Amino acid sequence: MPTEPFREDVEDAAQAQLQRERVHFALAERAARFGYWRIELADNSTHWSPGMYRLLGVDPASRTPDSDWLLDQLLPEDKAAVQVAVATAIRTCSPFSYRTRARDPRVAAQIVDTQGEVALGRDGSVVSVLRVCYDVTQQVKAEEARETAQQMYRVMTEEASDIILFYDAAGELLFASQALERVLGRSAAEIEHGRFMELVHPDDLNEIAAVRARPAPGQTITGTYRIRHAAGHYVWIEVTTRAIYDGQTGEYRNLVSVSRDVTRRKHQEIETRAAQERAEAANKAKSQFLANMSHELRTPLNAVIGFTDLMRQGMFGALNNPRYEEYATLIYDSGQLLLDLISDMLDMAKIEAGKLELNFERVDLTGTIEDSVRLLVDRADNAGVELNMAVIETPVSLVADRRAVKQVLLNLLTNAIKFTPAGGQVDIGVRVESGRAILSVRDTGIGIAAHDLPRLGKPFEQVGSDPRLAKSGTGLGLALVRALVERHGGQLRIESEEGIGTEVSVDFPLTQAGRAAA
Repeated sequence: MPTEPFREDVEDAAQAQLQRERVHFALAERAARFGYWRIELADNSTHWSPGMYRLLGVDPASRTPDSDWLLDQLLPEDKAAVQVAVATAIRTCSPFSYRTRARDPRVAAQIVDTQGEVALGRDGSVVSVLRVCYDVTQQVKAEEARETAQQMYRVMTEEASDIILFYDAAGELLFASQALERVLGRSAAEIEHGRFMELVHPDDLNEIAAVRARPAPGQTITGTYRIRHAAGHYVWIEVTTRAIYDGQTGEYRNLVSVSRDVTRRKHQEIETRAAQERAEAANKAKSQFLANMSHELRTPLNAVIGFTDLMRQGMFGALNNPRYEEYATLIYDSGQLLLDLISDMLDMAKIEAGKLELNFERVDLTGTIEDSVRLLVDRADNAGVELNMAVIETPVSLVADRRAVKQVLLNLLTNAIKFTPAGGQVDIGVRVESGRAILSVRDTGIGIAAHDLPRLGKPFEQVGSDPRLAKSGTGLGLALVRALVERHGGQLRIESEEGIGTEVSVDFPLTQAGRAAA
């Protein structure tokens, strides 16, 4: 019959279409991680799709669909909830949904969302229950992790000691942490809509203007200024701002501001600065006072020394009394000593005030040493100390301040003679090494204890290991030597052993270029 092949073709096409639909459904189940199952109420028979088997982790060959077994795989509280939801749907002929959790922790689909419908027969009664189950384990866990992280961030934000503010692109405040209340006693309403600027100290408006600028991508802007507390006083805060830009379009989105209370630190900085300024002012006043007093004292002392020298020499006739001659000598020596002390104080005052000027010229160092030794020979003889100058085979000259070099030599030799007992000796020598002249003064004096060496060379510091040998002076000698030598680009070195003696060495660059390099 002509119609038979046609009917067979139709049936074959329907079967093929049905098979295609089954394949597509299976693909959808695998891709979307869902499964389908149906229970017929008439005979309680159950059907599971391949996706349902996968969700349950069950081999289709080892288990037939069983709704009671399936319910037993749920946590007890979820099982009861499912039974109530399905019973209600059958009674009301309405859709239903629920979320369940697997009792077995080894099952891959730990959390499943189910959407259900009831199918009605011709008489309007429910004949079957249809359900589609979605594996939402990963989704739920990700949501829980996000919620945990958000909760943690909320706690961190609210409990942080720093004030955290979050603004939109228009500059409107979206969020303010509770630290705003703790630090400034303010609420978010008090600082929104630009009212924050009303609380800034008038002297800090320029500073906050820089901080309120929009940071470029990746840029951080920091500033420090004062904000008026709700109680009326001002609080120093350090503010850091960063901007958030859209990763795709680069469009400006938000501004994040983090502020911390730095009042204590700021007050310490202000006090430290004030103390430093006071110390500098006091030091400047001291130096000025010493300079003025030294000048005031030098003038009469020069007159005393000059007139007593005339008396000693009998310029206008003899004094006619040996005792007067002795007194004149004592006055002269004492005046000379006092003038030396005042000169040291004046020079140190100039150095500390930065007003000591050096006049560099070619200096015959060998001749300067000989002159210094010649000036102090009598003092050494009177002290019972032998003063020796090492033989200098090749004359040494350098570019330096003539007066400063001689002052260094006289101070070193005077110190050595002063602290060397009778019967001892003082030796001075010079050598040239690597473009520098090195002067050494060695004595066989009382020496210096190791723990006292670091103090030497500081203004007004005196060290003596034996009180019986304590000498008069300001303690400025070595400090002056160190300062003058360092101004030339050199160094002072002291080596000593208690009871044995001391060696003091200083070095001068031979040229101005050597001084600059130092």
